Amino acid sequence: MTSDDPSLSRIVGGGINTSESEQPVVVTQMLGIARGDPVREDILRARFLSFDPLFDAAAGLVAHQLVLRGRAAAADAPPELRQMEEDMLLTGLYSLTQDGLADKLPLLVRISTGMLFSEVPQQLNHRRLVWCVALDSEQHLARALALQDAGLMLCPTLNPKDAVVHESMSAWRYLACHVDDPPPAVAARLVVDGVRHAHARTRWPASTWFRSGFFSGDAQPAGLSHEQAIQLDLLAIALRESVETLVQFFRLNPGLAPRLLAIANSRAGGLSRPAESTAHALIMLGPQRASRVAALLALAGRLPTEASRRHAITALTRALFMGKITRLGGPAKSAAAAFEIGLLSTATHALSLPLEVLIRKLGLSATSARALSAHPSPGSAMLQLAHACENNDAETLATYSQQLDIPLHQISVAYLDALIAASELDAALH
Repeated sequence: MTSDDPSLSRIVGGGINTSESEQPVVVTQMLGIARGDPVREDILRARFLSFDPLFDAAAGLVAHQLVLRGRAAAADAPPELRQMEEDMLLTGLYSLTQDGLADKLPLLVRISTGMLFSEVPQQLNHRRLVWCVALDSEQHLARALALQDAGLMLCPTLNPKDAVVHESMSAWRYLACHVDDPPPAVAARLVVDGVRHAHARTRWPASTWFRSGFFSGDAQPAGLSHEQAIQLDLLAIALRESVETLVQFFRLNPGLAPRLLAIANSRAGGLSRPAESTAHALIMLGPQRASRVAALLALAGRLPTEASRRHAITALTRALFMGKITRLGGPAKSAAAAFEIGLLSTATHALSLPLEVLIRKLGLSATSARALSAHPSPGSAMLQLAHACENNDAETLATYSQQLDIPLHQISVAYLDALIAASELDAALH
Protein backbone atom coordinates (compact mmCIF):
# COMPACT_ATOMS: atom_id res chain seq x y z
CA MET A 1 0.00 0.00 0.00
CA THR A 2 1.45 3.39 -0.95
CA SER A 3 1.59 6.38 1.36
CA ASP A 4 -0.75 8.42 -0.81
CA ASP A 5 -3.48 5.75 -0.70
CA PRO A 6 -6.64 7.60 0.43
CA SER A 7 -7.87 4.49 2.23
CA LEU A 8 -4.85 4.39 4.53
CA SER A 9 -6.35 6.79 7.04
CA ARG A 10 -9.38 4.55 7.43
CA ILE A 11 -7.51 1.37 8.36
CA VAL A 12 -7.21 0.89 12.09
CA GLY A 13 -7.25 -2.86 12.38
CA GLY A 14 -9.10 -5.61 14.14
CA GLY A 15 -6.58 -7.60 16.11
CA ILE A 16 -6.30 -8.40 19.78
CA ASN A 17 -3.88 -5.80 21.07
CA THR A 18 -1.20 -7.77 22.87
CA SER A 19 1.24 -4.91 23.27
CA GLU A 20 -0.81 -2.13 24.83
CA SER A 21 -3.14 -4.00 27.16
CA GLU A 22 -3.10 -7.18 29.18
CA GLN A 23 -6.78 -7.75 28.43
CA PRO A 24 -7.89 -9.12 25.05
CA VAL A 25 -10.14 -6.76 23.12
CA VAL A 26 -11.85 -7.43 19.83
CA VAL A 27 -10.79 -4.30 17.95
CA THR A 28 -7.43 -2.59 18.40
CA GLN A 29 -4.96 -0.54 16.46
CA MET A 30 -2.93 -1.87 13.56
CA LEU A 31 -0.06 0.06 12.02
CA GLY A 32 -0.38 2.62 14.84
CA ILE A 33 -3.26 4.48 13.20
CA ALA A 34 -5.98 5.60 15.60
CA ARG A 35 -8.65 7.30 13.51
CA GLY A 36 -11.46 6.15 11.27
CA ASP A 37 -13.69 3.07 11.40
CA PRO A 38 -12.23 -0.30 12.37
CA VAL A 39 -11.86 -3.08 9.84
CA ARG A 40 -14.71 -5.49 10.43
CA GLU A 41 -13.59 -8.63 12.18
CA ASP A 42 -15.33 -10.97 9.72
CA ILE A 43 -13.51 -9.24 6.85
CA LEU A 44 -10.20 -9.65 8.66
CA ARG A 45 -10.82 -13.35 9.22
CA ALA A 46 -12.00 -13.91 5.66
CA ARG A 47 -8.82 -12.38 4.32
CA PHE A 48 -6.21 -13.91 6.55
CA LEU A 49 -7.25 -16.93 8.62
CA SER A 50 -6.52 -20.47 7.49
CA PHE A 51 -5.85 -23.96 8.85
CA ASP A 52 -2.67 -25.90 8.03
CA PRO A 53 -3.03 -29.67 8.44
CA LEU A 54 -0.80 -31.96 10.50
CA PHE A 55 -0.57 -35.65 9.67
CA ASP A 56 0.54 -38.88 11.29
CA ALA A 57 2.99 -41.33 9.75
CA ALA A 58 0.19 -42.92 7.71
CA ALA A 59 -0.76 -39.50 6.25
CA GLY A 60 -3.91 -39.38 8.35
CA LEU A 61 -5.12 -35.92 9.41
CA VAL A 62 -4.57 -35.51 13.17
CA ALA A 63 -4.56 -31.75 13.92
CA HIS A 64 -4.54 -28.26 12.44
CA GLN A 65 -2.41 -25.19 12.99
CA LEU A 66 -4.06 -21.78 12.85
CA VAL A 67 -2.12 -19.50 10.51
CA LEU A 68 -2.46 -16.29 8.55
CA ARG A 69 -3.06 -17.27 4.96
CA GLY A 70 -0.04 -16.47 2.81
CA ARG A 71 1.57 -14.31 5.51
CA ALA A 72 4.58 -15.07 7.71
CA ALA A 73 6.83 -12.31 8.96
CA ALA A 74 10.51 -13.16 8.64
CA ALA A 75 12.62 -13.49 11.76
CA ASP A 76 14.32 -10.17 10.97
CA ALA A 77 11.06 -8.35 10.15
CA PRO A 78 10.28 -5.17 12.11
CA PRO A 79 8.79 -5.91 15.55
CA GLU A 80 5.69 -3.89 14.60
CA LEU A 81 4.96 -6.23 11.67
CA ARG A 82 5.40 -9.36 13.77
CA GLN A 83 3.18 -7.84 16.46
CA MET A 84 0.51 -6.92 13.91
CA GLU A 85 0.40 -10.46 12.52
CA GLU A 86 0.15 -11.96 16.00
CA ASP A 87 -2.69 -9.57 16.83
CA MET A 88 -4.54 -10.61 13.67
CA LEU A 89 -4.06 -14.30 14.36
CA LEU A 90 -5.30 -14.04 17.93
CA THR A 91 -8.33 -12.04 16.84
CA GLY A 92 -9.33 -14.92 14.61
CA LEU A 93 -8.75 -17.33 17.48
CA TYR A 94 -10.87 -15.12 19.75
CA SER A 95 -13.76 -15.41 17.28
CA LEU A 96 -13.35 -19.15 17.00
CA THR A 97 -13.40 -19.70 20.76
CA GLN A 98 -16.41 -17.39 21.13
CA ASP A 99 -18.34 -19.44 18.57
CA GLY A 100 -17.03 -22.71 20.00
CA LEU A 101 -14.41 -24.84 18.27
CA ALA A 102 -16.48 -27.25 16.18
CA ASP A 103 -13.47 -29.22 14.94
CA LYS A 104 -12.73 -32.14 17.27
CA LEU A 105 -9.05 -32.17 16.28
CA PRO A 106 -6.37 -30.29 18.27
CA LEU A 107 -5.61 -26.77 17.06
CA LEU A 108 -2.03 -25.49 17.31
CA VAL A 109 -1.42 -21.75 17.67
CA ARG A 110 2.05 -20.18 17.60
CA ILE A 111 2.65 -17.27 19.97
CA SER A 112 5.62 -15.12 20.92
CA THR A 113 7.39 -15.52 24.25
CA GLY A 114 6.09 -12.14 25.36
CA MET A 115 2.56 -13.49 25.06
CA LEU A 116 3.31 -15.92 27.89
CA PHE A 117 3.20 -13.02 30.36
CA SER A 118 -0.15 -11.65 29.16
CA GLU A 119 -3.60 -12.86 30.12
CA VAL A 120 -4.47 -13.79 26.55
CA PRO A 121 -3.53 -17.52 26.51
CA GLN A 122 -5.51 -18.17 29.69
CA GLN A 123 -8.52 -16.15 28.56
CA LEU A 124 -8.63 -17.70 25.09
CA ASN A 125 -7.65 -21.18 26.20
CA HIS A 126 -9.66 -24.20 25.11
CA ARG A 127 -9.14 -27.86 25.84
CA ARG A 128 -8.15 -28.55 22.19
CA LEU A 129 -5.71 -25.64 21.89
CA VAL A 130 -1.96 -26.27 21.89
CA TRP A 131 0.20 -23.17 22.29
CA CYS A 132 3.47 -23.38 20.32
CA VAL A 133 6.31 -21.18 21.55
CA ALA A 134 10.10 -20.94 21.26
CA LEU A 135 11.56 -20.61 24.77
CA ASP A 136 14.93 -18.86 24.94
CA SER A 137 15.46 -18.00 28.60
CA GLU A 138 14.98 -19.46 32.06
CA GLN A 139 12.32 -16.83 32.72
CA HIS A 140 10.31 -17.96 29.70
CA LEU A 141 10.77 -21.59 30.68
CA ALA A 142 9.48 -20.98 34.21
CA ARG A 143 6.44 -19.09 32.94
CA ALA A 144 5.61 -21.76 30.34
CA LEU A 145 5.82 -24.51 32.97
CA ALA A 146 3.56 -22.49 35.27
CA LEU A 147 0.97 -22.12 32.48
CA GLN A 148 1.13 -25.84 31.78
CA ASP A 149 0.56 -26.53 35.49
CA ALA A 150 -2.48 -24.23 35.26
CA GLY A 151 -4.01 -26.47 32.58
CA LEU A 152 -2.77 -25.01 29.30
CA MET A 153 -1.14 -27.27 26.70
CA LEU A 154 2.18 -25.92 25.48
CA CYS A 155 4.52 -27.12 22.74
CA PRO A 156 8.00 -25.60 23.07
CA THR A 157 10.53 -25.92 20.27
CA LEU A 158 13.45 -28.25 20.94
CA ASN A 159 16.80 -26.84 19.91
CA PRO A 160 19.63 -29.34 20.61
CA LYS A 161 22.06 -26.42 20.87
CA ASP A 162 19.97 -24.61 23.49
CA ALA A 163 19.84 -26.09 26.98
CA VAL A 164 16.70 -24.20 28.04
CA VAL A 165 14.25 -26.70 26.52
CA HIS A 166 16.68 -29.58 26.16
CA GLU A 167 17.07 -29.96 29.93
CA SER A 168 13.31 -29.82 30.52
CA MET A 169 12.21 -32.26 27.78
CA SER A 170 10.55 -34.69 30.18
CA ALA A 171 8.21 -31.99 31.50
CA TRP A 172 6.28 -31.41 28.28
CA ARG A 173 3.22 -33.04 26.74
CA TYR A 174 4.12 -31.71 23.27
CA LEU A 175 7.54 -30.97 21.82
CA ALA A 176 8.33 -29.42 18.43
CA CYS A 177 11.38 -30.79 16.59
CA HIS A 178 13.04 -30.55 13.19
CA VAL A 179 13.30 -33.68 11.08
CA ASP A 180 17.10 -33.30 10.75
CA ASP A 181 17.62 -33.42 14.53
CA PRO A 182 17.88 -36.69 16.47
CA PRO A 183 14.51 -37.83 17.87
CA PRO A 184 14.44 -37.21 21.64
CA ALA A 185 13.62 -40.12 23.94
CA VAL A 186 10.60 -38.58 25.67
CA ALA A 187 6.97 -39.42 26.36
CA ALA A 188 5.81 -36.13 24.79
CA ARG A 189 3.92 -35.98 21.51
CA LEU A 190 6.51 -34.91 18.94
CA VAL A 191 5.52 -32.35 16.31
CA VAL A 192 8.08 -32.55 13.49
CA ASP A 193 8.82 -29.92 10.84
CA GLY A 194 10.74 -30.20 7.59
CA VAL A 195 9.87 -33.67 6.23
CA ARG A 196 10.54 -33.82 2.49
CA HIS A 197 11.16 -37.54 1.92
CA ALA A 198 9.22 -40.60 3.02
CA HIS A 199 12.23 -42.37 4.53
CA ALA A 200 12.77 -39.46 6.95
CA ARG A 201 9.60 -40.42 8.84
CA THR A 202 10.70 -43.92 9.69
CA ARG A 203 13.06 -42.99 12.50
CA TRP A 204 10.41 -41.05 14.42
CA PRO A 205 8.00 -42.65 16.94
CA ALA A 206 4.67 -43.91 15.64
CA SER A 207 2.80 -41.25 17.61
CA THR A 208 4.63 -38.35 15.90
CA TRP A 209 2.73 -35.59 14.13
CA PHE A 210 4.27 -34.21 10.94
CA ARG A 211 3.86 -30.62 9.86
CA SER A 212 5.33 -30.45 6.37
CA GLY A 213 4.89 -30.02 2.64
CA PHE A 214 5.58 -33.72 2.10
CA PHE A 215 1.94 -34.51 2.96
CA SER A 216 0.11 -31.31 2.19
CA GLY A 217 2.23 -29.37 -0.27
CA ASP A 218 3.42 -25.84 0.40
CA ALA A 219 1.16 -23.67 2.54
CA GLN A 220 0.49 -21.60 -0.57
CA PRO A 221 2.02 -22.77 -3.85
CA ALA A 222 3.93 -20.12 -5.77
CA GLY A 223 1.77 -18.01 -8.04
CA LEU A 224 -1.49 -18.98 -6.37
CA SER A 225 -3.85 -16.03 -5.96
CA HIS A 226 -5.72 -15.28 -2.75
CA GLU A 227 -8.99 -16.53 -4.29
CA GLN A 228 -7.36 -19.74 -5.49
CA ALA A 229 -5.82 -20.32 -2.06
CA ILE A 230 -9.28 -20.11 -0.50
CA GLN A 231 -10.66 -22.50 -3.13
CA LEU A 232 -7.86 -24.98 -2.42
CA ASP A 233 -8.49 -24.78 1.34
CA LEU A 234 -12.19 -25.35 0.77
CA LEU A 235 -11.61 -28.33 -1.51
CA ALA A 236 -9.31 -29.96 1.07
CA ILE A 237 -11.88 -29.44 3.83
CA ALA A 238 -14.76 -30.63 1.64
CA LEU A 239 -12.96 -33.90 0.90
CA ARG A 240 -11.76 -34.89 4.35
CA GLU A 241 -13.54 -32.87 7.04
CA SER A 242 -16.86 -32.95 8.88
CA VAL A 243 -19.92 -30.78 8.27
CA GLU A 244 -19.05 -28.91 11.48
CA THR A 245 -15.65 -27.97 10.06
CA LEU A 246 -17.28 -26.81 6.81
CA VAL A 247 -19.64 -24.63 8.83
CA GLN A 248 -16.64 -23.12 10.60
CA PHE A 249 -14.88 -22.49 7.27
CA PHE A 250 -17.82 -20.50 5.94
CA ARG A 251 -17.97 -18.49 9.14
CA LEU A 252 -14.37 -17.52 8.46
CA ASN A 253 -15.03 -16.87 4.77
CA PRO A 254 -18.46 -15.20 4.62
CA GLY A 255 -17.88 -13.93 1.10
CA LEU A 256 -18.43 -17.48 -0.19
CA ALA A 257 -21.85 -17.83 1.43
CA PRO A 258 -24.04 -16.46 -1.41
CA ARG A 259 -22.55 -18.85 -3.97
CA LEU A 260 -22.80 -21.84 -1.63
CA LEU A 261 -26.46 -21.07 -1.01
CA ALA A 262 -27.07 -20.70 -4.75
CA ILE A 263 -25.61 -24.17 -5.40
CA ALA A 264 -27.28 -25.80 -2.38
CA ASN A 265 -30.70 -24.34 -3.23
CA SER A 266 -30.43 -25.35 -6.90
CA ARG A 267 -31.66 -28.68 -8.24
CA ALA A 268 -28.03 -29.78 -8.35
CA GLY A 269 -27.81 -29.24 -4.59
CA GLY A 270 -31.06 -31.06 -4.03
CA LEU A 271 -32.43 -29.32 -0.93
CA SER A 272 -36.12 -29.98 -0.38
CA ARG A 273 -36.67 -26.41 0.87
CA PRO A 274 -34.55 -23.24 0.66
CA ALA A 275 -31.83 -22.82 3.28
CA GLU A 276 -31.56 -19.55 5.18
CA SER A 277 -27.82 -19.65 5.90
CA THR A 278 -24.73 -21.64 5.01
CA ALA A 279 -24.87 -23.52 8.32
CA HIS A 280 -28.53 -24.36 7.72
CA ALA A 281 -27.77 -25.51 4.17
CA LEU A 282 -24.82 -27.70 5.12
CA ILE A 283 -26.70 -29.38 7.96
CA MET A 284 -29.77 -30.04 5.78
CA LEU A 285 -27.58 -31.42 3.00
CA GLY A 286 -25.92 -33.96 5.27
CA PRO A 287 -22.26 -35.04 5.13
CA GLN A 288 -22.17 -36.53 1.64
CA ARG A 289 -24.08 -33.84 -0.24
CA ALA A 290 -22.49 -31.02 1.79
CA SER A 291 -19.08 -32.31 0.75
CA ARG A 292 -20.19 -32.43 -2.89
CA VAL A 293 -21.66 -28.91 -2.89
CA ALA A 294 -18.60 -27.45 -1.15
CA ALA A 295 -16.26 -29.18 -3.62
CA LEU A 296 -18.23 -27.79 -6.58
CA LEU A 297 -17.99 -24.30 -5.09
CA ALA A 298 -14.23 -24.81 -4.68
CA LEU A 299 -13.94 -25.71 -8.37
CA ALA A 300 -16.16 -22.89 -9.61
CA GLY A 301 -14.97 -20.12 -7.29
CA ARG A 302 -16.80 -17.26 -5.62
CA LEU A 303 -17.26 -15.43 -8.94
CA PRO A 304 -17.34 -18.16 -11.59
CA THR A 305 -16.00 -17.47 -15.06
CA GLU A 306 -17.13 -19.29 -18.17
CA ALA A 307 -14.11 -21.59 -17.84
CA SER A 308 -14.64 -22.32 -14.15
CA ARG A 309 -18.35 -23.05 -14.72
CA ARG A 310 -17.35 -25.54 -17.39
CA HIS A 311 -14.81 -27.18 -15.07
CA ALA A 312 -17.39 -27.57 -12.29
CA ILE A 313 -20.16 -28.90 -14.53
CA THR A 314 -17.80 -31.33 -16.27
CA ALA A 315 -16.50 -32.55 -12.91
CA LEU A 316 -20.03 -33.19 -11.60
CA THR A 317 -21.02 -34.97 -14.83
CA ARG A 318 -18.02 -37.28 -14.64
CA ALA A 319 -18.52 -37.92 -10.93
CA LEU A 320 -22.20 -38.87 -11.33
CA PHE A 321 -21.47 -41.02 -14.35
CA MET A 322 -18.43 -42.82 -12.92
CA GLY A 323 -20.16 -43.44 -9.61
CA LYS A 324 -23.21 -44.95 -11.30
CA ILE A 325 -21.24 -47.14 -13.72
CA THR A 326 -18.99 -48.43 -10.92
CA ARG A 327 -22.00 -49.16 -8.74
CA LEU A 328 -23.46 -51.34 -11.48
CA GLY A 329 -20.59 -53.78 -11.12
CA GLY A 330 -18.97 -53.09 -7.76
CA PRO A 331 -19.47 -52.22 -4.08
CA ALA A 332 -20.61 -48.83 -2.80
CA LYS A 333 -17.10 -48.07 -1.51
CA SER A 334 -15.69 -48.39 -5.01
CA ALA A 335 -18.48 -46.21 -6.38
CA ALA A 336 -17.67 -43.50 -3.82
CA ALA A 337 -14.00 -43.59 -4.84
CA ALA A 338 -14.97 -43.33 -8.51
CA PHE A 339 -17.23 -40.36 -7.73
CA GLU A 340 -14.33 -38.55 -6.01
CA ILE A 341 -11.99 -39.22 -8.93
CA GLY A 342 -14.53 -37.77 -11.36
CA LEU A 343 -15.12 -34.74 -9.15
CA LEU A 344 -11.37 -34.02 -8.98
CA SER A 345 -10.68 -34.70 -12.64
CA THR A 346 -10.84 -31.01 -13.57
CA ALA A 347 -9.26 -29.63 -10.36
CA THR A 348 -5.80 -29.05 -11.82
CA HIS A 349 -7.35 -26.82 -14.50
CA ALA A 350 -9.83 -25.13 -12.16
CA LEU A 351 -7.14 -24.25 -9.60
CA SER A 352 -4.19 -23.91 -12.03
CA LEU A 353 -2.07 -26.31 -9.98
CA PRO A 354 0.29 -29.15 -10.93
CA LEU A 355 -1.21 -32.54 -10.18
CA GLU A 356 1.62 -33.44 -7.76
CA VAL A 357 0.88 -30.38 -5.62
CA LEU A 358 -2.84 -31.11 -5.69
CA ILE A 359 -2.33 -34.71 -4.59
CA ARG A 360 -0.19 -33.66 -1.63
CA LYS A 361 -2.26 -30.65 -0.66
CA LEU A 362 -5.52 -32.60 -0.65
CA GLY A 363 -3.99 -35.69 0.94
CA LEU A 364 -5.52 -37.90 -1.75
CA SER A 365 -5.64 -41.65 -1.42
CA ALA A 366 -3.37 -43.82 -3.53
CA THR A 367 -6.44 -44.92 -5.53
CA SER A 368 -7.36 -41.35 -6.49
CA ALA A 369 -3.75 -40.34 -7.10
CA ARG A 370 -3.16 -43.26 -9.49
CA ALA A 371 -6.34 -42.57 -11.42
CA LEU A 372 -5.69 -38.85 -11.79
CA SER A 373 -2.09 -39.56 -12.80
CA ALA A 374 -3.40 -41.84 -15.60
CA HIS A 375 -1.68 -44.91 -14.15
CA PRO A 376 -3.50 -48.11 -15.15
CA SER A 377 -6.21 -48.72 -12.56
CA PRO A 378 -9.99 -49.16 -12.35
CA GLY A 379 -10.29 -45.45 -11.60
CA SER A 380 -8.31 -44.34 -14.61
CA ALA A 381 -10.32 -46.75 -16.77
CA MET A 382 -13.53 -45.06 -15.59
CA LEU A 383 -12.05 -41.67 -16.47
CA GLN A 384 -11.17 -42.90 -19.94
CA LEU A 385 -14.73 -44.19 -20.34
CA ALA A 386 -16.08 -40.76 -19.31
CA HIS A 387 -13.77 -39.11 -21.87
CA ALA A 388 -15.04 -41.49 -24.53
CA CYS A 389 -18.63 -40.49 -23.73
CA GLU A 390 -17.72 -36.79 -23.92
CA ASN A 391 -16.07 -37.27 -27.31
CA ASN A 392 -18.66 -39.76 -28.60
CA ASP A 393 -15.85 -42.24 -29.25
CA ALA A 394 -17.87 -45.28 -30.34
CA GLU A 395 -14.87 -47.60 -30.66
CA THR A 396 -13.58 -46.94 -27.15
CA LEU A 397 -17.12 -47.18 -25.73
CA ALA A 398 -17.60 -50.59 -27.34
CA THR A 399 -14.26 -51.79 -25.92
CA TYR A 400 -15.11 -50.73 -22.37
CA SER A 401 -18.64 -52.09 -22.67
CA GLN A 402 -17.15 -55.49 -23.37
CA GLN A 403 -14.47 -55.25 -20.68
CA LEU A 404 -16.93 -54.12 -17.99
CA ASP A 405 -19.66 -56.45 -19.16
CA ILE A 406 -22.12 -53.55 -19.20
CA PRO A 407 -24.39 -53.14 -22.24
CA LEU A 408 -23.51 -50.15 -24.37
CA HIS A 409 -27.00 -48.68 -24.08
CA GLN A 410 -26.71 -48.72 -20.27
CA ILE A 411 -23.48 -46.74 -20.47
CA SER A 412 -25.13 -44.24 -22.81
CA VAL A 413 -28.17 -43.83 -20.55
CA ALA A 414 -25.98 -43.41 -17.46
CA TYR A 415 -23.96 -40.68 -19.13
CA LEU A 416 -27.05 -38.88 -20.43
CA ASP A 417 -28.62 -38.95 -16.95
CA ALA A 418 -25.40 -37.53 -15.46
CA LEU A 419 -25.21 -34.83 -18.12
CA ILE A 420 -28.79 -33.72 -17.49
CA ALA A 421 -28.37 -33.72 -13.70
CA ALA A 422 -25.10 -31.76 -13.84
CA SER A 423 -26.57 -29.17 -16.21
CA GLU A 424 -28.78 -28.00 -13.33
CA LEU A 425 -25.63 -26.53 -11.80
CA ASP A 426 -25.22 -23.98 -14.58
CA ALA A 427 -27.95 -21.60 -13.35
CA ALA A 428 -26.48 -21.58 -9.82
CA LEU A 429 -23.07 -20.52 -11.18
CA HIS A 430 -24.33 -17.48 -13.13
